[in-house]
Amino acid sequence: MFELMRNMRVDTSEVCLNTFSEYEKPYVDSLASLRGNIDVTSVSPLSTQFEPQLFSPNARVRTDAELIFKKICYACNVFGARFYTFRGPINLTGETEFDYMRLSQRYAQLANIAAQYGVLLSLKNMSWSYAATPAFFKRMLEECPRLFATFDMYQAESAGYDLREYLDVCPPQRVSLVEVSDVGKEKWCLPGKGKYRFDRLFSALERRKITAPVLISARSDCYSDFLQVRDSFEYLIAEYRSVTT
Repeated sequence: MFELMRNMRVDTSEVCLNTFSEYEKPYVDSLASLRGNIDVTSVSPLSTQFEPQLFSPNARVRTDAELIFKKICYACNVFGARFYTFRGPINLTGETEFDYMRLSQRYAQLANIAAQYGVLLSLKNMSWSYAATPAFFKRMLEECPRLFATFDMYQAESAGYDLREYLDVCPPQRVSLVEVSDVGKEKWCLPGKGKYRFDRLFSALERRKITAPVLISARSDCYSDFLQVRDSFEYLIAEYRSVTT
């Protein structure tokens, strides 16, 4: 994949690790050796495997989850990634009231662990998590000044919000990553294949002075070959240039 991105003239990416064996040092070290000149801005694990347990009231459960959390922090360090893309607790019951003080204390503890690896914690707006709404981000970013934010267009829309509503509540310098896709005929697709106005998004980022990377985040059923992904990437570059030049 790193070689494929180089051939597409892509210079920035996120690394997604998907299972426990991929969190182990031999795999991480081997994969990182292939990175070359690709700038890895963040590392993202399959969070539901262990991140909810980081907030368990059971100390033994938390400790076991922290062992995996530290492996992801190590991976971030090896890849030269500044950020760990974090999801946290799952909101199975649709709760709308949270103990922000307790949560912020735990986020601060995890941020301290990540800092030992030279890594910053960036919370992602997953529609099934506590961090599903702009209101949650506004409060949590106030309570935990060391926390950053990753905003995903698909997850925003799934939660019933426009991506720009999250940008409105986050200090510009604390947005670490913006992930985009597109939607057309009620089906998600690659950017440029749907109806989303990316010129408006890039204008919004410029107006808010947000300089975080914008990455394509598309499921594999959105394309049949990587040439389509390359075309989408070039479409986004053209949209960005139309706004900024």
